[in-house]
Amino acid sequence: MADQENTTPAPETPPLTFTSDYVSSLRAESKAYRQRAKAAEDSLSAVRKAFGLKSDEDIGDIAARLTARDAQALGKANDILVSAEIRSLQGYDVPLLEKVIDRTGIKVTDGKVEGVKEAAEAAAKAHPAVKQQARTPWVGGNPATDGADKTSHGVFNAWARDS
Repeated sequence: MADQENTTPAPETPPLTFTSDYVSSLRAESKAYRQRAKAAEDSLSAVRKAFGLKSDEDIGDIAARLTARDAQALGKANDILVSAEIRSLQGYDVPLLEKVIDRTGIKVTDGKVEGVKEAAEAAAKAHPAVKQQARTPWVGGNPATDGADKTSHGVFNAWARDS
């Protein structure tokens, strides 16, 4: 019996059904699909981050989101332009004016702000504290020239004589 076990032929390996070139091409194709899927996942993640969405939140209509985002950005830019125009006005308490001014009459068209002066005047009528009184500019004097002699060395000379 021992002779029979040794004489039985070993099972043959089945012939290859696919060539190694074909398998390599399938693996390369699969790799390309994985890379494309990863790139799409990264793009989706970037879109979610740009819109401030969580990973489980639905993106929805991107065009509507972009329109809303553009309108919000335009509103902020217009507010900055109006605030700059208010700050450029002379004769007003600017921090108070920015709080009490009615911005409904102020229009921004192509970066040009209109109606700020009228709104500021209306705010000054409603709140008199908004209008500042005209101040005389302060001009500092030279204490060394105060005295009988109007030259600084004259004052010094008088001091030196007295010493």
